[in-house]
Amino acid sequence: MSSLSNKNFELKPLVDKLKSAEESYHKDHGAVNYQSPAYRSFFRAISRIQGRSRPQLLNWDLISFAGDHGKLKGVDVPRFKTGEFLLSLMKSDDKPRYGNPIDFNHYGLDFGVDYQFESNLSYWLNHSNKLVNSKIKARTEGFDAYPAMTDDEMSQAFYSGRKLVDRASYKDRDFLAFHSLGEGQLPSVYALAWALSASDAQAWEAYFPDYFTKAISLEIERFIKKHPISHNPFTNLCFFAGYETVAMIGAMIRCGELGMPFMAADPMTVISFQYACKILPGLEKYGFLLSNYSLHLNEGFQTIPEIITYNPSGEEWYALFWKVLYELRMHQA
Repeated sequence: MSSLSNKNFELKPLVDKLKSAEESYHKDHGAVNYQSPAYRSFFRAISRIQGRSRPQLLNWDLISFAGDHGKLKGVDVPRFKTGEFLLSLMKSDDKPRYGNPIDFNHYGLDFGVDYQFESNLSYWLNHSNKLVNSKIKARTEGFDAYPAMTDDEMSQAFYSGRKLVDRASYKDRDFLAFHSLGEGQLPSVYALAWALSASDAQAWEAYFPDYFTKAISLEIERFIKKHPISHNPFTNLCFFAGYETVAMIGAMIRCGELGMPFMAADPMTVISFQYACKILPGLEKYGFLLSNYSLHLNEGFQTIPEIITYNPSGEEWYALFWKVLYELRMHQA
């Protein structure tokens, strides 16, 4: 059993007096003008988490968790240059403008990228601003023969993720967006979903029919069955996850403890959120998923009917941030 299994995590209580505060606001200011009904429940949920009659979304952080996964024998994984994506992030100083400039920070976090950043000049010029070195080792093990990581490595990644949220809270961030990238993530997503339920695994086959052919799925399942499937989520994470996965789970749980809302969209962040909610029931009230890969989840998860084209650079979030802030201005008009 993992040393993390006996840890207790507590959610920050949602404010019960929000309804009366909102009614008082409406009485003094009239009805709220919602530009888009799709965002109505989103802003109400943000208000409930923050304990405000009006939501506050002033200081954002976009955090890209990066980690390469171990190779699986007989399972073809397309070459993915994680290190080069992080280098391009460090070089990009200007955020695109959509009417008004978007004020947020975008950080890359190296938990296990198989790339020697120290040999690149951009690393030394920019790493202190945009790239956080939390590397545990070059990549996880392939779970075809061994567990992906040791218990000590898992604990290190988990607490590193929590510290990142503590830092964001210290800097008065009021909203976080989680993004992930890394080579070999999809087999890990499938294995983690399979450990949850057969229907979860089938959902990912439906999302990626070109990759998860019958032959690939059966081969991954053969490797999965070499490890005892446990009801303990930390045990399954140790077998099949990546360092960036565990770090995101630690970060999400810490968000719930501090009462900080967050958003996720890509495959690994979605499965990480599922595991975080399994570890800490009730956390689903603090996180929001875009519709890309969350259609198979039950109604307990909060979703936003937005679809963004997944890009390993994370730049697809920029336009969404502007839209959310635009909707918020309409909400508060």
